[in-house]
Amino acid sequence: MAHGKDRHYWAQLRAALTAGVWASSAPAKTPGGGALTWSELIRKFNKHCTGFQDVAEIASQTQALSIWLSANATDEDQLGSEPDEQLCLESECMLLPERVQEATPGYGALQKLQSTRSDSLFFALAYYAYALGEPSQCLDYLSKVPGISDAQGHIPLSSTVRSDGSTLHPPGSTTDTSTSWTGTFVSAEIPPSTTNIIDGRAWAIAESIRSICLQGMCNEKLHSEDPELAIQSYATAIPLLNITEFEIPRSLTASASPSSFPQYRELWRWVERVMFRAITLLARTRHLDDQGLIWNFFTHYEFCSAHWPPTFRTSHRSIINVLHLRALIVRFRAPSPPVNPSPSMQPETPPQWFNTARSIINEYRTILDKCAHFPRAGERNVKVEDLADLSVAVWEASGAVADRTQWVIDVLWWATRLTFNSYRVFRHMSRLLYISGDAELAKRTLRLYVEVVSKTRAAGVDGDSDTDRHWVETLVEGARMFCRLALSRLGSDGVEEAKEAGELLEKAKTRLDSADKELVARVALAEGIWNTTTAIIERDSRTRPTRLRNALERYIHSVEVFPTPSAHHQLAIALALPSPSQNLEDAITSARAAVEGAPNEIRHWHLLGLLLTTQEEWTKAQEVLEIGASITESLSEPDESPSDTEASPDQTEKSGRSESVAARDLETEKCAEVRSHDKIGGVANGVHVHEMILDPDATTIPPSDTLLYALPDHPDPTSQDAFEYALQLRLTQMALAEHVEGPEGAEAKWVDVFGWIAEQKGTVSETQLRSSVDTGSRSAVTQPGSVVLVSETHETVLEVKTELPSPIEPSADQSTSRTRPPPITVTPATPADTERKFPLSPLLKRSSTDRDGSTGKKVQQMLKNRVHKGQAKISTISRRIGHGVVRNGNLKRANSAPDFHAVLQNHHYQASSIHSRMPLRSLKRNSNNEDSEVVDDCPVPPPPPPTPPLQDAKPIPQASREDKLLSELWASSAATFRRLGKIDQAKGAIQEAEVKNQENPSVWVQFGLYHHALNHDRQAIEAFQKALFMCPNDVSATVHMCRIYLTPRPSSRSSESSADPDPDKVDLSAGLLGYMSHGSGWDVPEIWYFLAKAYGLRGQKDKQRECLTTALSLSENRCIRDLGRAVGWCL
Repeated sequence: MAHGKDRHYWAQLRAALTAGVWASSAPAKTPGGGALTWSELIRKFNKHCTGFQDVAEIASQTQALSIWLSANATDEDQLGSEPDEQLCLESECMLLPERVQEATPGYGALQKLQSTRSDSLFFALAYYAYALGEPSQCLDYLSKVPGISDAQGHIPLSSTVRSDGSTLHPPGSTTDTSTSWTGTFVSAEIPPSTTNIIDGRAWAIAESIRSICLQGMCNEKLHSEDPELAIQSYATAIPLLNITEFEIPRSLTASASPSSFPQYRELWRWVERVMFRAITLLARTRHLDDQGLIWNFFTHYEFCSAHWPPTFRTSHRSIINVLHLRALIVRFRAPSPPVNPSPSMQPETPPQWFNTARSIINEYRTILDKCAHFPRAGERNVKVEDLADLSVAVWEASGAVADRTQWVIDVLWWATRLTFNSYRVFRHMSRLLYISGDAELAKRTLRLYVEVVSKTRAAGVDGDSDTDRHWVETLVEGARMFCRLALSRLGSDGVEEAKEAGELLEKAKTRLDSADKELVARVALAEGIWNTTTAIIERDSRTRPTRLRNALERYIHSVEVFPTPSAHHQLAIALALPSPSQNLEDAITSARAAVEGAPNEIRHWHLLGLLLTTQEEWTKAQEVLEIGASITESLSEPDESPSDTEASPDQTEKSGRSESVAARDLETEKCAEVRSHDKIGGVANGVHVHEMILDPDATTIPPSDTLLYALPDHPDPTSQDAFEYALQLRLTQMALAEHVEGPEGAEAKWVDVFGWIAEQKGTVSETQLRSSVDTGSRSAVTQPGSVVLVSETHETVLEVKTELPSPIEPSADQSTSRTRPPPITVTPATPADTERKFPLSPLLKRSSTDRDGSTGKKVQQMLKNRVHKGQAKISTISRRIGHGVVRNGNLKRANSAPDFHAVLQNHHYQASSIHSRMPLRSLKRNSNNEDSEVVDDCPVPPPPPPTPPLQDAKPIPQASREDKLLSELWASSAATFRRLGKIDQAKGAIQEAEVKNQENPSVWVQFGLYHHALNHDRQAIEAFQKALFMCPNDVSATVHMCRIYLTPRPSSRSSESSADPDPDKVDLSAGLLGYMSHGSGWDVPEIWYFLAKAYGLRGQKDKQRECLTTALSLSENRCIRDLGRAVGWCL
């Protein structure tokens, strides 16, 4: 029984010391479970553990000193009386003057003690000496302990307790140095999770780490001019930290619980203190790229903090988390934000340090949830707002990628629960919400920011309002956001958003510093964009000239004050627009300046290529567009180099590596393409930047908003944006190729475009990150497919060079098929051959201009198979499509929209609604024989079978952004096929376009042109009407429909060589074209040409002459495609 009590009280004493329950009234228990005070525990220990009175005396004096020291703070786990943001800790572990006299007798008792366990005695004496203000004496006692730098030797072995042989034995430990603490006792009832407490290992580690910490603190006091001595002392604790991290998780993995931390409380106190003091000292004395010692301590702190509850040392942990995040940002960010970030069509993998930063931020959030509270009136939750700035700074340093905004937005939403109308949080939220795609919530947040800051300034509250620079930058960015949204919603909503953008700019100018040239230029640029946007969406011929003139003036002012690539880009667009100040030479010069300033921006190259076409410099335009396409080709290739490694420069912990930098030859490529800024490891342009986290004499941490970049001129392109920009550029290449080489030359190049699509389809995400608001057009972009990618102007100029172009003559087989139509069978547009495999793999990793000839033939054959085999069983086109466009009727929409990837992979899918339409009989002539026309000379087919009962209409799913683009792509290819006379292939492409986007008016425009090529003018008109029903301001549909009205074909049964237009149709055309000439078609030559024809037929010769003059001037300086549709009206 006596042997059992011996073991029990040894275990109780060590457990009480390791737990650090100095002020507890019951730190231990009797074998029967009764509570014991500290004095009773010491008495019971001396009674049952004979020969160890020195151990009891050391434990008693240690407990007494700890109680006196705890008087410095309300909670011994907290810092003390220092403010949270203070880094001054000189009084830590020092007794108050009134406590020195009480502690002196205990110090004397230890000095008189004769003990065989001298190491522990010297550790205790050193503790007392430092607490009493004698750092030199403290160092003397510690110097008497052999091998204090190799503190593992003072840890007792656990071989007598753990017989499994799997437990870590610290290197350098011996049985001779540990016999005084080990003993041969172990209770069978002791749980394995606390074995390292019972055998004394945990307390031995705590004593060793405490002594190392005291040694470093003494060096700080005695050698303040040489902080390296203290740093070297703290560094000797790293091996012990490794043992601590290994031992405690190893013993607690089986039964980890919230109660495990109190058992090691005293150990964790000293572990945290030694790491905190080391990191604070290193942050003020060493550069981030020197030896990596601070990264070593950061790693240990992060690992150990996983064992601590959120309420433990909250102030210390807050400081360390902020310092760690600052270190990561300073170490890995670029010295300045990239001027021309490279758009990537492939989602980028975040660097490893980014995941570390997110983990730290999540831990910091947990701490603030426990220690931060909702502020009272007149107060601010500074720590929460600072964390919001840190989160945004981490996101910016990692590349400001749109795919990584969601976690920052989550942090900002969390911050709103612990702040009251924080303008800093709202400022960040409005920006990130727009980048992530939530434009509506971004607008609401921006309005709230403006209201909060305005009311704060009106109330005269000092220090609680945003800075003038942040105010101007945020409102300018918000105004441009409203302009992009307005261009995407041409209508009443767009007008309201443009109006709000103007109000934001007026508010921004109230706090604009005229000496800040950069901000003055940005405001002027935003004003120019607002004027351009308003001129487009108002559709008012009375205000448009003034708007465009003001826009040009603001662009010129922006370039003169502080030239930027964006300002040159917008100036080039303004100079290219039809107006009295139009100057194409200057526009090309400005576009070249934009390219030189930002060679990675695809839209700059695209704009330059389009402007060169106005001068008919076809070769130069092709070269420029090829360079732009080559940029997208190089960026679409996956990066084979590994991603950024962890943030530590220490090779044993974490390593950093500089990202690859690629540059193109300026002479051959006409640009210096810098793929990425060299921003890893504190490197700027190949030169190491030696930077410390804090200033040497810093006593507080600087605000985290100093780590933020200035707001960029415009949001960086997402992967979806990059795909859209690249596709638009390739469509311009196709339009240029067809204009120069004819449709025959463009046909083969379509193979390259579809091959490029096949390469990119695996890298382009189906998720819509941000609505397509950057390519606003005169038509409602938010209405799917309102943009004709082979622009309406290009489409028209190729087909209406004369008043009435001759229709495309069908082949003999096609003529025969129209003469004698076989029975109609409805089949899918794509062959249902499940065994068919399309050979797309050889196309991978090839550019659009350098492809293998055999591969091109394979892809060409694939496309031909798709459009030919889908027509094998379709005998003829339906003679009427207008059953969905009737007077006082509703459109019946198809519900088939399969995935493009499934199409390329030869999956089965439902046919489109165009080719599956039922054959309709010819229209009956009315009693007056007015508007009569013969649709076909062939016999009327038999009536269709009874239709099945109508099912409930299902809502049409909204087409994704990628599907809308692909729908336009198919519609554009259909135009080329039609102009080649390949009517069946054109129809197949139209069907594919409808499958991708059922609400695309371009599909019906091409379907109308398809019918017009077959001399089915009535069906063509109905198709154009349906396009106008979807988009009332569609210029292409209006032009082609009015062309048919104004130049009707002669009846096939009439002997007349020509037909006079119907006066009613002439009046209708004049009204439609007149409306369009004042609105979305004000700069389209074909609108004015056919309007002149309508006026001529009505006998209004003066108006006819004016319209012809306008049409001629517009046609002389037109681009191959519309600028707004191709590159967008604003960046």
